[in-house]
Amino acid sequence: MISLPLALLMSITAQAQQGWQISSSSVAVLAAESVVVYRGAPAMSKPDTVGSNTSDIVVVNAVEKDGLWHWTLLPLSTGTQSFVAQFKSKDGAAVSAPSVSFAVTEAELPSEADISDIKEPMKARMPLWPFLLAAVLLYAAWRGHKWWKARRLAPDGTPLPAEPVLPPEEIAARAIAALRESGLWSNDQAAYYLRLTDILRAYLEARYGEPVTAMTSVEVERLVKERARDLQIGGSVRELLTRADLVKFAKAKPGPEEGPRDAELALSLIKATTPKVYAAAEKAQ
Repeated sequence: MISLPLALLMSITAQAQQGWQISSSSVAVLAAESVVVYRGAPAMSKPDTVGSNTSDIVVVNAVEKDGLWHWTLLPLSTGTQSFVAQFKSKDGAAVSAPSVSFAVTEAELPSEADISDIKEPMKARMPLWPFLLAAVLLYAAWRGHKWWKARRLAPDGTPLPAEPVLPPEEIAARAIAALRESGLWSNDQAAYYLRLTDILRAYLEARYGEPVTAMTSVEVERLVKERARDLQIGGSVRELLTRADLVKFAKAKPGPEEGPRDAELALSLIKATTPKVYAAAEKAQ
Protein backbone atom coordinates (compact mmCIF):
# COMPACT_ATOMS: atom_id res chain seq x y z
CA MET A 1 0.00 0.00 0.00
CA ILE A 2 1.43 3.43 -0.97
CA SER A 3 1.35 5.73 2.08
CA LEU A 4 0.00 9.27 1.51
CA PRO A 5 0.45 12.31 3.79
CA LEU A 6 -1.78 12.05 6.82
CA ALA A 7 -3.48 15.34 6.00
CA LEU A 8 -4.69 13.88 2.69
CA LEU A 9 -5.87 10.60 4.19
CA MET A 10 -7.71 11.78 7.33
CA SER A 11 -11.17 13.32 7.29
CA ILE A 12 -12.92 14.47 10.47
CA THR A 13 -16.72 14.31 10.80
CA ALA A 14 -18.52 16.06 13.65
CA GLN A 15 -21.98 14.77 14.60
CA ALA A 16 -23.70 17.61 16.46
CA GLN A 17 -26.72 15.54 17.44
CA GLN A 18 -24.82 13.28 19.84
CA GLY A 19 -21.52 15.13 20.13
CA TRP A 20 -19.59 12.52 18.15
CA GLN A 21 -16.30 13.32 16.46
CA ILE A 22 -14.90 10.76 14.06
CA SER A 23 -11.49 10.67 12.42
CA SER A 24 -11.07 8.12 9.63
CA SER A 25 -9.42 7.57 6.29
CA SER A 26 -11.53 8.09 3.18
CA VAL A 27 -9.91 5.07 1.53
CA ALA A 28 -8.81 1.60 2.66
CA VAL A 29 -7.08 -1.40 1.13
CA LEU A 30 -8.62 -4.86 0.93
CA ALA A 31 -7.38 -7.17 3.73
CA ALA A 32 -5.25 -4.34 5.22
CA GLU A 33 -5.94 -2.81 8.62
CA SER A 34 -7.61 0.61 8.75
CA VAL A 35 -8.15 2.73 11.90
CA VAL A 36 -11.21 4.81 12.84
CA VAL A 37 -11.01 7.10 15.90
CA TYR A 38 -14.15 8.03 17.87
CA ARG A 39 -14.73 10.79 20.43
CA GLY A 40 -18.13 11.08 22.10
CA ALA A 41 -18.86 7.58 23.36
CA PRO A 42 -20.89 7.52 26.62
CA ALA A 43 -18.82 7.53 29.80
CA MET A 44 -17.84 4.09 31.10
CA SER A 45 -19.06 2.51 27.85
CA LYS A 46 -17.44 -0.55 26.30
CA PRO A 47 -17.08 -1.43 22.60
CA ASP A 48 -19.17 -4.30 21.23
CA THR A 49 -16.63 -5.60 18.72
CA VAL A 50 -18.46 -8.84 17.94
CA GLY A 51 -21.77 -7.06 17.39
CA SER A 52 -20.07 -4.57 15.06
CA ASN A 53 -18.73 -7.22 12.65
CA THR A 54 -20.31 -7.54 9.20
CA SER A 55 -19.70 -9.84 6.26
CA ASP A 56 -17.66 -7.03 4.62
CA ILE A 57 -15.79 -5.57 7.63
CA VAL A 58 -14.49 -7.27 10.77
CA VAL A 59 -13.15 -5.59 13.89
CA VAL A 60 -9.57 -6.50 14.83
CA ASN A 61 -9.63 -4.61 18.15
CA ALA A 62 -10.89 -1.46 19.88
CA VAL A 63 -8.58 0.38 22.31
CA GLU A 64 -9.21 3.53 24.38
CA LYS A 65 -6.43 6.13 24.53
CA ASP A 66 -6.90 9.49 26.34
CA GLY A 67 -10.66 9.44 25.92
CA LEU A 68 -10.51 8.40 22.26
CA TRP A 69 -11.58 4.98 20.98
CA HIS A 70 -9.29 3.60 18.28
CA TRP A 71 -11.06 0.90 16.26
CA THR A 72 -8.88 -1.23 13.96
CA LEU A 73 -10.91 -2.62 11.05
CA LEU A 74 -10.15 -5.23 8.38
CA PRO A 75 -12.07 -4.74 5.09
CA LEU A 76 -12.99 -8.01 3.36
CA SER A 77 -14.78 -6.60 0.26
CA THR A 78 -13.96 -3.88 -2.25
CA GLY A 79 -16.15 -0.89 -3.13
CA THR A 80 -17.81 1.70 -0.91
CA GLN A 81 -18.28 0.18 2.54
CA SER A 82 -20.11 1.53 5.57
CA PHE A 83 -19.29 0.72 9.18
CA VAL A 84 -21.20 1.42 12.39
CA ALA A 85 -19.35 0.97 15.69
CA GLN A 86 -21.50 -0.47 18.46
CA PHE A 87 -20.96 0.42 22.14
CA LYS A 88 -22.63 -0.72 25.35
CA SER A 89 -23.17 1.86 28.08
CA LYS A 90 -22.53 1.11 31.74
CA ASP A 91 -26.23 0.26 32.22
CA GLY A 92 -26.12 -2.26 29.36
CA ALA A 93 -27.90 -0.11 26.77
CA ALA A 94 -26.72 -0.40 23.16
CA VAL A 95 -25.26 2.77 21.64
CA SER A 96 -24.48 3.12 17.92
CA ALA A 97 -21.87 5.54 16.65
CA PRO A 98 -22.57 7.43 13.41
CA SER A 99 -21.91 5.50 10.22
CA VAL A 100 -18.48 5.80 8.59
CA SER A 101 -18.01 5.21 4.85
CA PHE A 102 -14.80 4.66 2.91
CA ALA A 103 -13.75 3.28 -0.45
CA VAL A 104 -12.02 -0.11 -0.31
CA THR A 105 -9.61 -0.85 -3.15
CA GLU A 106 -7.30 -3.74 -3.94
CA ALA A 107 -3.60 -3.38 -3.19
CA GLU A 108 -1.56 -1.92 -6.02
CA LEU A 109 0.73 -4.40 -7.74
CA PRO A 110 3.97 -3.41 -9.47
CA SER A 111 3.73 -2.87 -13.21
CA GLU A 112 5.25 -5.35 -15.63
CA ALA A 113 8.10 -2.90 -16.25
CA ASP A 114 9.15 -3.26 -12.60
CA ILE A 115 9.37 -7.05 -12.84
CA SER A 116 12.72 -8.43 -13.94
CA ASP A 117 13.01 -11.60 -15.95
CA ILE A 118 14.19 -14.60 -13.98
CA LYS A 119 17.34 -16.38 -14.98
CA GLU A 120 17.13 -19.66 -16.81
CA PRO A 121 17.12 -22.45 -14.23
CA MET A 122 20.25 -24.50 -13.87
CA LYS A 123 20.06 -28.13 -14.85
CA ALA A 124 20.65 -30.57 -12.05
CA ARG A 125 20.96 -34.29 -11.75
CA MET A 126 17.92 -36.22 -10.58
CA PRO A 127 18.18 -36.51 -6.78
CA LEU A 128 18.29 -39.90 -5.10
CA TRP A 129 16.26 -39.01 -2.02
CA PRO A 130 12.80 -39.68 -3.63
CA PHE A 131 13.83 -43.29 -4.34
CA LEU A 132 15.23 -43.72 -0.83
CA LEU A 133 12.08 -42.22 0.69
CA ALA A 134 9.86 -44.52 -1.38
CA ALA A 135 11.87 -47.56 -0.22
CA VAL A 136 11.55 -46.50 3.43
CA LEU A 137 7.79 -45.95 3.09
CA LEU A 138 7.28 -49.35 1.42
CA TYR A 139 9.22 -51.07 4.19
CA ALA A 140 7.24 -49.19 6.86
CA ALA A 141 3.96 -50.15 5.17
CA TRP A 142 4.99 -53.81 5.05
CA ARG A 143 5.96 -53.84 8.73
CA GLY A 144 2.76 -52.03 9.66
CA HIS A 145 0.64 -54.53 7.76
CA LYS A 146 2.30 -57.46 9.55
CA TRP A 147 1.82 -55.75 12.93
CA TRP A 148 -1.83 -55.01 12.21
CA LYS A 149 -2.56 -58.62 11.21
CA ALA A 150 -0.90 -59.90 14.35
CA ARG A 151 -2.78 -57.37 16.49
CA ARG A 152 -6.16 -58.36 15.09
CA LEU A 153 -5.67 -62.06 15.95
CA ALA A 154 -6.27 -63.69 19.32
CA PRO A 155 -3.61 -66.02 20.79
CA ASP A 156 -5.51 -68.99 19.34
CA GLY A 157 -5.40 -67.43 15.87
CA THR A 158 -9.06 -66.43 15.69
CA PRO A 159 -9.89 -62.89 14.51
CA LEU A 160 -10.58 -60.34 17.19
CA PRO A 161 -13.79 -58.29 17.02
CA ALA A 162 -13.49 -54.98 15.23
CA GLU A 163 -12.97 -51.90 17.36
CA PRO A 164 -16.13 -49.81 17.77
CA VAL A 165 -16.36 -46.70 15.57
CA LEU A 166 -16.56 -43.59 17.72
CA PRO A 167 -19.34 -41.06 16.98
CA PRO A 168 -18.21 -37.69 15.59
CA GLU A 169 -18.97 -35.81 18.83
CA GLU A 170 -16.71 -38.19 20.80
CA ILE A 171 -13.90 -37.85 18.24
CA ALA A 172 -14.17 -34.04 18.40
CA ALA A 173 -14.28 -33.98 22.23
CA ARG A 174 -11.14 -36.14 22.44
CA ALA A 175 -9.36 -33.95 19.89
CA ILE A 176 -10.17 -30.78 21.87
CA ALA A 177 -8.97 -32.43 25.10
CA ALA A 178 -5.68 -33.34 23.38
CA LEU A 179 -5.37 -29.77 22.07
CA ARG A 180 -5.77 -28.38 25.58
CA GLU A 181 -3.08 -30.68 26.96
CA SER A 182 -0.67 -29.94 24.10
CA GLY A 183 0.30 -26.49 25.43
CA LEU A 184 -0.11 -25.05 21.92
CA TRP A 185 -2.10 -22.05 23.22
CA SER A 186 0.93 -20.78 25.16
CA ASN A 187 3.36 -21.23 22.24
CA ASP A 188 1.46 -20.46 19.01
CA GLN A 189 -2.02 -18.92 19.25
CA ALA A 190 -2.55 -18.89 15.47
CA ALA A 191 -1.74 -22.62 15.23
CA TYR A 192 -4.01 -23.25 18.22
CA TYR A 193 -7.00 -21.57 16.52
CA LEU A 194 -6.21 -23.34 13.24
CA ARG A 195 -6.38 -26.72 14.99
CA LEU A 196 -9.50 -25.78 17.00
CA THR A 197 -11.48 -24.64 13.94
CA ASP A 198 -10.33 -27.70 11.97
CA ILE A 199 -11.76 -29.92 14.72
CA LEU A 200 -15.07 -28.04 14.72
CA ARG A 201 -15.36 -28.04 10.92
CA ALA A 202 -14.50 -31.76 10.70
CA TYR A 203 -17.19 -32.50 13.31
CA LEU A 204 -19.85 -30.48 11.46
CA GLU A 205 -18.88 -32.17 8.18
CA ALA A 206 -19.29 -35.61 9.75
CA ARG A 207 -22.52 -34.57 11.48
CA TYR A 208 -24.29 -33.06 8.47
CA GLY A 209 -22.58 -34.78 5.53
CA GLU A 210 -21.73 -31.44 3.90
CA PRO A 211 -18.26 -30.15 2.80
CA VAL A 212 -17.91 -27.81 5.79
CA THR A 213 -14.10 -27.76 5.60
CA ALA A 214 -14.37 -25.94 2.25
CA MET A 215 -17.07 -23.44 3.34
CA THR A 216 -16.73 -19.81 4.43
CA SER A 217 -17.75 -18.76 7.93
CA VAL A 218 -21.02 -17.33 6.58
CA GLU A 219 -21.83 -20.58 4.75
CA VAL A 220 -21.12 -22.62 7.87
CA GLU A 221 -23.41 -20.35 9.90
CA ARG A 222 -26.19 -20.76 7.31
CA LEU A 223 -25.81 -24.56 7.32
CA VAL A 224 -25.94 -24.84 11.11
CA LYS A 225 -28.98 -22.55 11.31
CA GLU A 226 -30.77 -24.79 8.79
CA ARG A 227 -29.94 -28.02 10.65
CA ALA A 228 -29.86 -27.03 14.34
CA ARG A 229 -32.97 -26.42 16.37
CA ASP A 230 -31.56 -23.37 18.14
CA LEU A 231 -30.88 -20.53 15.65
CA GLN A 232 -28.39 -18.93 18.05
CA ILE A 233 -26.05 -21.88 17.54
CA GLY A 234 -25.30 -20.74 13.97
CA GLY A 235 -24.36 -17.26 15.17
CA SER A 236 -22.06 -18.71 17.85
CA VAL A 237 -20.33 -20.90 15.25
CA ARG A 238 -19.69 -17.88 12.99
CA GLU A 239 -18.49 -15.81 15.97
CA LEU A 240 -15.91 -18.47 16.85
CA LEU A 241 -14.73 -18.91 13.24
CA THR A 242 -14.47 -15.13 12.71
CA ARG A 243 -12.47 -14.62 15.89
CA ALA A 244 -10.15 -17.46 14.86
CA ASP A 245 -9.69 -15.91 11.38
CA LEU A 246 -8.63 -12.63 12.97
CA VAL A 247 -5.92 -14.40 14.96
CA LYS A 248 -4.78 -16.59 12.05
CA PHE A 249 -4.83 -14.06 9.22
CA ALA A 250 -5.08 -10.53 10.70
CA LYS A 251 -2.51 -11.16 13.47
CA ALA A 252 -4.98 -10.10 16.18
CA LYS A 253 -3.72 -10.56 19.74
CA PRO A 254 -6.31 -12.40 21.87
CA GLY A 255 -6.41 -12.21 25.64
CA PRO A 256 -4.89 -15.05 27.70
CA GLU A 257 -8.31 -16.46 28.55
CA GLU A 258 -9.85 -16.35 25.04
CA GLY A 259 -8.29 -19.57 23.69
CA PRO A 260 -9.44 -21.85 26.57
CA ARG A 261 -12.83 -20.10 26.54
CA ASP A 262 -13.24 -20.73 22.81
CA ALA A 263 -12.38 -24.40 23.36
CA GLU A 264 -15.28 -24.53 25.84
CA LEU A 265 -17.48 -22.75 23.29
CA ALA A 266 -16.57 -25.34 20.64
CA LEU A 267 -17.45 -28.16 23.05
CA SER A 268 -20.81 -26.56 23.86
CA LEU A 269 -21.57 -26.18 20.13
CA ILE A 270 -20.71 -29.85 19.57
CA LYS A 271 -22.99 -30.90 22.43
CA ALA A 272 -25.79 -28.63 21.22
CA THR A 273 -25.73 -30.16 17.72
CA THR A 274 -25.51 -33.79 18.89
CA PRO A 275 -28.86 -35.56 18.38
CA LYS A 276 -28.73 -37.38 21.72
CA VAL A 277 -28.70 -34.01 23.48
CA TYR A 278 -31.99 -33.13 21.78
CA ALA A 279 -33.51 -36.48 22.75
CA ALA A 280 -32.44 -36.10 26.37
CA ALA A 281 -33.84 -32.58 26.52
CA GLU A 282 -37.20 -33.67 25.09
CA LYS A 283 -37.36 -36.62 27.51
CA ALA A 284 -36.69 -34.30 30.46
CA GLN A 285 -39.57 -32.09 29.39
